[in-house]
Amino acid sequence: MRTMKMLPPFVIAFIATFSLSAHAQRAPRIGFIYPAGGQAGRTFEVVVGGQGLDEPKGAIISGEGVTAEILEHIKPLGAVAAGDMREKVREMQTKMREIRTAGKIAPNDMLPTIRRLMREAEVTERDLLQLSEYDRRRNDPKQQQNLQIGETVRLKMTIAENAAYGTRYWRLHTAGGVSNPLRFVVGQHTEIREAEPPPEFDFEHYTGGAATYRKHEKTKKALVTPTATLPVTINGRVLPGEVDGFSIQAKKDDQIVISVQARHLIPYLADAVPGWFQAIVSLTNPEGVEVAYADDYHFDPDPVLFYKIPSDGEFHVKVHDSIYRGREDFVYRITIGELPFITGISPLGAKAGSTTEVTFMGGNLRDQFKQRFTAPEKPGLISLNATVGPWTSNSIPFQIDDFAEESEREPNDRLGVGMQLKPPIVINGRIDAPRDADYYQVKGRGNKPTVFEVFARRLGSPLDASLTVFDSTGKELDTNDDHEDLAAGLTTHHADSRLVVKLPDSGECFVRVTDTQNQGSLHHAYRLRVTPARPAFQLRVTPSTVNAQPGSSTRLTIHALREDGFAGEIALKLKDSPSGFELKGATVPAGKDVAEVILSVPSAAAEQPAVLHVEGTAIVDDDTGEKLTTTAVPAEDMMQAFIYRHLVPVDELLVDVRTVPVKPAK
Repeated sequence: MRTMKMLPPFVIAFIATFSLSAHAQRAPRIGFIYPAGGQAGRTFEVVVGGQGLDEPKGAIISGEGVTAEILEHIKPLGAVAAGDMREKVREMQTKMREIRTAGKIAPNDMLPTIRRLMREAEVTERDLLQLSEYDRRRNDPKQQQNLQIGETVRLKMTIAENAAYGTRYWRLHTAGGVSNPLRFVVGQHTEIREAEPPPEFDFEHYTGGAATYRKHEKTKKALVTPTATLPVTINGRVLPGEVDGFSIQAKKDDQIVISVQARHLIPYLADAVPGWFQAIVSLTNPEGVEVAYADDYHFDPDPVLFYKIPSDGEFHVKVHDSIYRGREDFVYRITIGELPFITGISPLGAKAGSTTEVTFMGGNLRDQFKQRFTAPEKPGLISLNATVGPWTSNSIPFQIDDFAEESEREPNDRLGVGMQLKPPIVINGRIDAPRDADYYQVKGRGNKPTVFEVFARRLGSPLDASLTVFDSTGKELDTNDDHEDLAAGLTTHHADSRLVVKLPDSGECFVRVTDTQNQGSLHHAYRLRVTPARPAFQLRVTPSTVNAQPGSSTRLTIHALREDGFAGEIALKLKDSPSGFELKGATVPAGKDVAEVILSVPSAAAEQPAVLHVEGTAIVDDDTGEKLTTTAVPAEDMMQAFIYRHLVPVDELLVDVRTVPVKPAK
């Protein structure tokens, strides 16, 4: 404001005029895709909801074999536009009343007259439908006003027959840039969609014409989702207060699995509590008796049901929100059938490059399904699944480490009898029964900090771990229940434990692993990693999609996840980037967890977004000069339930460099 006061009046007037006369088209932001997936080898329509979706051009979808074609962009009326439209409607209604009062219209001429008046008023049926929707939303106490998903784009999706099954990342491409990513699933089963009535409105109310034009009312009652033959995936969405119901034809002795994906599709909602669509699913037999129900699966909010069909018949599946909320982004997919479903694996990981036998536990896996698996050479998380007949199961995480590994050996249920460990090492263990406790004897370096860390919940195990470290006399040195891992962006209950303990002079101690809730089973597996403490860090870069004008600069946020006391400066650079991209001010300062850096982009626009990789390097040991280099994981900084923030990893960091149209102000 001080700067503005110093400018000459004609300059201020020019700036004001320019600001009011034109504006750059904003980058798109999407909140849902419906349906959020489809079967390989099929073509179908989807609708995407968001903001800033003007002039959609296409979609960018990770992986191969999925394409999209824009059909239509629908922008809802705002308050001003609705007022202008209402004036046109009033004029049209006045003319219609005059014609009817004069008795100059025959019943057969009613509809042609209405259409003529609409043309004269420059009003279309879509305009009337949008005005009706505007009024409905404003007057419906159950309807949450969500402008962030108010615009919609219809697209025709085509999935190739040979497209790989699984979750992709889907972005909308518009004249204003590329949107944030959402999840989209390529499925292997027949897919159907919940029958939804088309938008309904009272045509007579908005035209002053004939009630015979209420065409939607006639078809509404006939809309029924067809009875599904298994296996099938059903796509639906829950609107305010809805309970969706479907019929399935099942056969005697079928061991069916009913698996819901809801939070999996949209992990966090900023303006909803608990911060996602909390789906409830139930199964009712042909007599109308509820025979199975689920509101989650272990610690996962997305429910799973297992049920053996007692006799042939038509069963009914119901799904709704736990507290009967609903809106357009409460999207779900339900897969039903006698299908393989993994409930747990053992072990939960392996050493890089090693070959191990993995046991899969779950439904329709022919008791315990085992297979030999050779781990990749690079440490990290991968996904495993099982194939039974033509069907592939759900995926489950599998951890790859570069340390020596051993399996837990019994007996180890009390202090002094546990197997001996020499760090660095990873132990694959399990809390077999309620109130079980596993003890290990550790021989490390005296007076040196040692890290004890359990990986269980992050790997799909229901174990709620607790760690306690004792000295050689049995004196407790430290204990931990829950340790927050900021790198686990999809975790809301951080149930894994971690301790950094300075070992006694002798280097000897004992460590105990238990379940905080005193539970235990074949599924309560864990990996206990015992290593010398080593300062380190991980990096996340947000947002994962950036839009910039040619020759300009934009901002990236780098999040440093520091470990074991590392507080040093981290130098950043682009790795193997296309020509013309440059990072400026590219450091995370010492002691800071977040830094904003400037990204300069090429002076020429590009046809396609560029994929960038940000790399960070730091000295993690001042005495030896040891350096650590790591690549930043692209992520979305997402809010949950108005307050909590999560760094949710995605596929790539995309930068779209294009000249954004400048539109005249209305």
